[in-house]
Amino acid sequence: MVAVSLPLPDQVRIVEVGPRDGLQNEAAKLPTHDKIRLLQALVRAGLKEVEITSFTHPRWIPNLADAEEVARAAADLPVQAFALVPNRRGLERAIKAGVAGITLVMSASDGHNRANLNRSRGESLSELIDLQREAAAEGLTCRISLSVVFGCPFEGVVPADEVTAIVRAFADNGAARIGLCDTIGVADPAQVHRLSRLLRGLFPQVEFELHLHDTHGRALANTLAGMQAGIVSFDTSVGGLGGCPYAPGATGNVSTELTAAMLARMDIATGIDVAMLAEARMILAQGLGKRFDPSIERAA
Repeated sequence: MVAVSLPLPDQVRIVEVGPRDGLQNEAAKLPTHDKIRLLQALVRAGLKEVEITSFTHPRWIPNLADAEEVARAAADLPVQAFALVPNRRGLERAIKAGVAGITLVMSASDGHNRANLNRSRGESLSELIDLQREAAAEGLTCRISLSVVFGCPFEGVVPADEVTAIVRAFADNGAARIGLCDTIGVADPAQVHRLSRLLRGLFPQVEFELHLHDTHGRALANTLAGMQAGIVSFDTSVGGLGGCPYAPGATGNVSTELTAAMLARMDIATGIDVAMLAEARMILAQGLGKRFDPSIERAA
């Protein structure tokens, strides 16, 4: 038997997005005090970076209408907290609330961008480049999140050259971290590897991150493909919560538990204690009346 050597990193960064992406699409609303307890539990389990909320208009995402209160509570935690910001008003609210990091979001397709943000790609790109500069001037850590990079519910496959053009615009204006999001979970490992390798080759100064959904059960395979292409930063969600209200058919993010457990088996460090995530799941189960996939419990 011939041994196969995979080009893999010694460690990866996990960005927990459950408190934002995980909760935004839930039918039940998690009380603010439970959101704060959730953040505390995630930090105890070893998460170093957490997307805590979204400064989106409460009419769009009512489950995250308490963004200011959550952000103020997170300021006392030993964690790099990020808040999603879709526009200038969102940035103003985030700065006033004292968040240390932001995630600026737009879509790789025009159809999803109009459904999600009510504007064209060009309009979002122009505004977000300005907001990126303003965030840097305020000393904020900034991530760019590009939705539907691997497939759009309205337009299908998004051409790689269109994704590249958006990435180039951000990179030319100083973006250090850019997320490639499989918002509806349609990507396959070959596609993930191909696009990740292409963009890393074109923009070596950018740290690319993968945000994977598990709609068709390929998220862990796509994680491996991303690592083989040199990606070392991944968004995950405790319990596999998640979904986009403006992406029909989107299901949950790849779970933090399954991702961290797989990586541990591969001797790839994440700093996460998978067993300790049980407390975070308990808070969600009680607060949302939620039942989790048994495979997550088995991984823990």
